[in-house]
Amino acid sequence: MPPVPSTPPKKRKVGKWVTIIVSIVGVLLLGLVGLAFVGYMVGGAHNAEPGDCLHIEDFADRRERPTVLDCSDEKATLKVGVRLEDGGSCPDGDYDEIAYEEGARLCLMLNVKEGDCLANFYSPTKGYEKVACTDPKADISIMKIVEGTDDAEQACATVPGVLGGLRYPEPATVICASEPTTA
Repeated sequence: MPPVPSTPPKKRKVGKWVTIIVSIVGVLLLGLVGLAFVGYMVGGAHNAEPGDCLHIEDFADRRERPTVLDCSDEKATLKVGVRLEDGGSCPDGDYDEIAYEEGARLCLMLNVKEGDCLANFYSPTKGYEKVACTDPKADISIMKIVEGTDDAEQACATVPGVLGGLRYPEPATVICASEPTTA
């Protein structure tokens, strides 16, 4: 009598599960990338308007990735003074600038108050950082802020030890600065 054929071993369905898991992970990753893009386009600095405050970690090689923050946040060292569309130029003043590919340009002014001190003020690449005025990293101390004018010479004339004034025509503001005290 011929031998009875044995039942073939059951095929494992591991390949099917791997395919399902990889598909789910892929869909989740695409969803996260989509949400990040939508967040950037809708709520990011890309759409910042005058009066919005920002933090920029690095100005080097067009890598600035501004973050919109509440103006009272210590990391919010910049404020949008002017937003231009279609490649316009910032008003003559001491603005930092960010230009986006589609033509929008943000003209940024310091978001500081009297008594603040900043590090990285003279750095061509690093973002500003609020620090204690006694910190060795402090570059400038904010002595006086005058709104309603952009005449830095007149606004800072009576401020003792002033190095000069940063002037912003829109909104008309002068920020008088000196070297920090290192006591």
